[in-house]
Amino acid sequence: MERLTNEEAEQYDRQIRLWGLEAQKRLRSSQVLVIGLRGLSAEVCKNIVLAGVKSLTILDHCRVTSEDMANRFLVSKEGDYRALQAKVRLQTLNQNVAVEADTENVKDKGDDFFKRFDVICLTDCPTSLMVRLNELCRANGIKFFCGDVWGFYGYFFVDLQEHEYAIEVPKVAEDVVMVEGPSTKKVRVENGGQEMQTIRKQCSFCSLNNALSTSWSTKTEKYFKRHPATFFTIQVLQAFRDRFGADPCQQFEEEHANRLLTLRVDIAEKYGVGLGLIDDQFTSYCFSELSPVCAIVGGVMAQEIIKAISARDVPFSNCFLYDGVLGSGIVEHLGV
Repeated sequence: MERLTNEEAEQYDRQIRLWGLEAQKRLRSSQVLVIGLRGLSAEVCKNIVLAGVKSLTILDHCRVTSEDMANRFLVSKEGDYRALQAKVRLQTLNQNVAVEADTENVKDKGDDFFKRFDVICLTDCPTSLMVRLNELCRANGIKFFCGDVWGFYGYFFVDLQEHEYAIEVPKVAEDVVMVEGPSTKKVRVENGGQEMQTIRKQCSFCSLNNALSTSWSTKTEKYFKRHPATFFTIQVLQAFRDRFGADPCQQFEEEHANRLLTLRVDIAEKYGVGLGLIDDQFTSYCFSELSPVCAIVGGVMAQEIIKAISARDVPFSNCFLYDGVLGSGIVEHLGV
């Protein structure tokens, strides 16, 4: 791991106090690739640049549109490449991070391009590409994240493969006092909350393909009363992108809403759940990206990327689902 300069130690002083010097060094040594620059990934890029990674590469081949101007704070001029404009603004946030922009299409990149990164984060991608890159990450020990936002709905998925992390717990001192009877003892635990100890733990993650193959038919009605069925709504929206090569557009609201309702039936049948679990009113809340939803999902996603790199604290396992209509965000464990 690289050593921090005096300037960096001063800049990241508050973070070092929060998660420790070793964690900050891990961040300082990490190279992150973000694929697709939209509202969600803009939030992620901002937060991980401020956290102090070694480098951030933005891979996005699209040019700035009028829609981008409305809800992307990293772009300011219509017609230019989104990645190039974002690079300029992100670099001003932290001069100690090497921010790079790549305007090639991700589909044109060979496998070797991805292997130099420690973390890969995908947004605005079809399922087939996410599954392919997830398998590549698993084969090369690269931490994998993917996510998206549609209107009031958002999610991200995490695959850290075999992940080791550290947590701090109060150090417990035990005084044992024997009382009547040879096998009886009284234990007094003293914990003033001042002395802490670090414990290292491990956890395993499944692949994205495995997670998408999760069987829901065995889940009880009681389960779905406690857990919003946001996963299925997200799958309908992802299926729309996979089939039509674009996201639902408000300009064609009625036509796209009808397509979504057809896909709703397909998704319910695919996962073996009742059609009523996917509220047909979701078509009123899924157009475009809403900045507040991007800020929430992107903030949590960036937090998990930072935790994964720094190997501090318990990671989400393995899918965060956000429903802005209900105002609820849950972590769902998908896969076997």
